[in-house]
Amino acid sequence: MLFHRLWQTPLRAWPTIAFSTSEGSLLFMAAFLVSAALGVARQILFNARFGIGEEAAALYAALRLSETVSTLIAGGALTNALIPYVLLAARQSNDAVAVLINRILTLMIVIAVPIMLALGLAAPPLLRWIVAPGLDATTQALAALLTRILAAELVIQVAYGVLSAVLIARGQFLLPALGIAMRNTFIIITLLLPQATIITAAIGSLGDSAVQLLLLIPGLLHHRIQLRPAWRLSDPLVRGTLRLAIPGAISGTINYGNAIVDTAIASLGGQAAGLGAVHNALLLGHLPQRLCGTAIGQAAYPYLAAAAIGRDRLLFRQRWLWATGAAAALATLSGLALAIGGRWLIRILFERGAFDSAAGDLTFAILLIFAVGLPVYVVVEITGRALVALGDARSPLLANIAQLASRIIVAAILWPIAGVLAVPIATIASSVIEAAILGNVLLIRLRALAEWQTVAHTEPTIGLSGMVADTNKPAIAPEQ
Repeated sequence: MLFHRLWQTPLRAWPTIAFSTSEGSLLFMAAFLVSAALGVARQILFNARFGIGEEAAALYAALRLSETVSTLIAGGALTNALIPYVLLAARQSNDAVAVLINRILTLMIVIAVPIMLALGLAAPPLLRWIVAPGLDATTQALAALLTRILAAELVIQVAYGVLSAVLIARGQFLLPALGIAMRNTFIIITLLLPQATIITAAIGSLGDSAVQLLLLIPGLLHHRIQLRPAWRLSDPLVRGTLRLAIPGAISGTINYGNAIVDTAIASLGGQAAGLGAVHNALLLGHLPQRLCGTAIGQAAYPYLAAAAIGRDRLLFRQRWLWATGAAAALATLSGLALAIGGRWLIRILFERGAFDSAAGDLTFAILLIFAVGLPVYVVVEITGRALVALGDARSPLLANIAQLASRIIVAAILWPIAGVLAVPIATIASSVIEAAILGNVLLIRLRALAEWQTVAHTEPTIGLSGMVADTNKPAIAPEQ
């Protein structure tokens, strides 16, 4: 169905196609697969040149720090918070959407630029005391330099997070998916340079972010979104977006805080090998998590938000159950595949140059444990998005805090016994706790949605921001 629609639609109209949840899931899955293939190619080149030594450890630590800050300011939480309010603005007019986008983008750039500068100044102590305390002084100094380079991505990612919401809210997934697929292209180019260094690899990451942003332009031109500075914090849609974005950003940062915990635990042995093994294992383990959880969750999210705005409990539950069931089933199959073929895959992909068989054995041990929890990870992903679609970003935040606390406790207890294997074990245990919390809260929210439906026949439908929504106009095109 997906390929049939693309085949019958003129190429110039592809950016404007509104895809269903299943079609969008396939698009994002394909994008993540292409991105993963490029990511593997990138890692093969990177491992052959840098192995899992000090230079590699410095870049991994810098990526952890810069990505954590980027997630706080410009991560997926910003896009997800904005999508319901783009849907509400679209009920009024396309001009209302443009006004909202300009106000949010102006606000986020004003916030992002000072934070980018502060990150450059604070990088050395953050790396020394929090992110990678086990690295030596020389490696930490290199990591600080790399962090300052990567910090420049922040403004680019802010713009991408705001502008991609315009397309995703309408189910127009093609250009955002294409941006995901193209990720890693520039960093591969830098690694192929004759005089490639760890610094040119970091610069390549900036190029990848710029490509993702530029790919959105055709879709934005179709919607006639003219970008200009605009400032109005009193706008109810702006304030509503912030009410969802702030808890969501903190929650997303905690997810990267998990990565910081993993990095810190892996570095405590005083060897760079632990950091490199964790990074390579998660490179493979996160692929099925993205394919099954992130891809399906992102495609389902605008339709969940539309059902929430319309206060349609049955439709919301149907869409959530479909997304969760499909993702969990695929994740289970993926976990089995990694358990059976993971060691062979690591040998084929990574064992060359400075990456020897001992590094491969350690990487597989971490991957095998991580794969056990794949169904739980995707349930957390989709259920958290479902709560945000209902206008509740605080519950996912509280669940994330509980998850991080339990992760630290489990990792601290197991580190003396299991060493670096404490990282994936703590990941599974803490994710089970988070999934239980989110599932119970969602049941409560759905019961409340049913109560709202009892008055929907006599009262106007109330939007997420408290604004009266026009129930005669659809929030999003119906699924195909």
